[in-house]
Amino acid sequence: MSTTKRAGVAAFEDTLRDFWATRPVRPRFGGKVGGVSAAIGLRYGIDPILVRVAFVLAAVYGGAGVVLYLLGWLLFPKEGEPVPGMPKPKPEPTSSTLAIILVLLLIPSVFWLTSSLASFGLALGLTALYLVHRSYGDRNVTPTTAAPDTTSFSTPPVPDAAPAGENTWVYPGAESTARIERQTPPAWDPLGAAPFAWDLPEPSEPEPPEPKQPPRRWITWVTLGLAAFACALTSALGAPTHVALAFALGTLGLGMVVGSFLRGGRGLILAAVPLGAVAMLAGAMPGNTFGGAMGDHHYRPTDIVDVRPDYQLSAGTLTLDLRDLRIADGESTTSAVGVGVGEVVVRLPENVDVDLRCRSELGDVQCLNQVSSGSAAEQTKTDLGLDGRGGGQLALDLEVGVGNVEVTRG
Repeated sequence: MSTTKRAGVAAFEDTLRDFWATRPVRPRFGGKVGGVSAAIGLRYGIDPILVRVAFVLAAVYGGAGVVLYLLGWLLFPKEGEPVPGMPKPKPEPTSSTLAIILVLLLIPSVFWLTSSLASFGLALGLTALYLVHRSYGDRNVTPTTAAPDTTSFSTPPVPDAAPAGENTWVYPGAESTARIERQTPPAWDPLGAAPFAWDLPEPSEPEPPEPKQPPRRWITWVTLGLAAFACALTSALGAPTHVALAFALGTLGLGMVVGSFLRGGRGLILAAVPLGAVAMLAGAMPGNTFGGAMGDHHYRPTDIVDVRPDYQLSAGTLTLDLRDLRIADGESTTSAVGVGVGEVVVRLPENVDVDLRCRSELGDVQCLNQVSSGSAAEQTKTDLGLDGRGGGQLALDLEVGVGNVEVTRG
């Protein structure tokens, strides 16, 4: 290994050791959940709100934010009880009960890291923390000082006795009558009332406070422009809507990281939170729903040729009434119905054979008396109708992003 590589490895190890020795301390007050974001913000002089937003974004995309937060909660000590006479309380390690709970929560959370996006988020979060400590590790560090030894006391040494005169002073606590020659008192004690301080240096002037830097608002506007450009470019290249929004959200995240170092960009939080919600909603919706119509739409075909291969709706209620559909034995048709936000309602004839797939990313599914609710609710069913096999064949694929799917007969 070359000298340069050895030096780089040594610097990396020194940074890790220094981080562990001076790692953030979770405050007793000011934290929202476990105080991890507040601890990082106070340790490195970064706005805790930006740290919280970073954790939320990492949790939304891949779940790495949850793992990182639980690790910080487990490994960062907590601020101890204040002790009279001590300027700063001693940090306390995480309690055993809480540590067991956090480890149990970490076990299922680690399974989220199986995707490449989650692994990338975890690596990015650890790298960001390393770079922050490397650049701002000297902030808000209280040097460790040895406590004064109060277990024993001794009388200060008394020099040989000197003849009494106007420049001599008899030490008040000495057992003998030895006298100490008086020196010229400092300027802050012109009367010489504090003989124990005659040898102290003159007090220095207090250092002037650092001038406050004005907020850099240009970071917000430049980042918003870049985010809009990234969203428009990815959409023009044919990317799905949720992917384009993810690129815009990632651009806002980079702007907030840069702004945390340059003391600017706080306005990006107001844009990132609703944009993240919209991106999550768009990711849950079926494909191509944003190009569909909106409102309540009712379709009632009576012949097999009138059944469309697909029905799309961005928002609203789509009702597909097939009760009057004429379909002979041996005939079959297939159709797909997708709604972004709203409801899919399908009415089937009594005797038609049907293969159904009903899915809701977030909502309820009622598929011929089979009910599912919650996230990614799905039902798959084959039903031969009241007369058994025969009477034509239908294959329906029904999907809604946020909302309900309902399929009934008659």
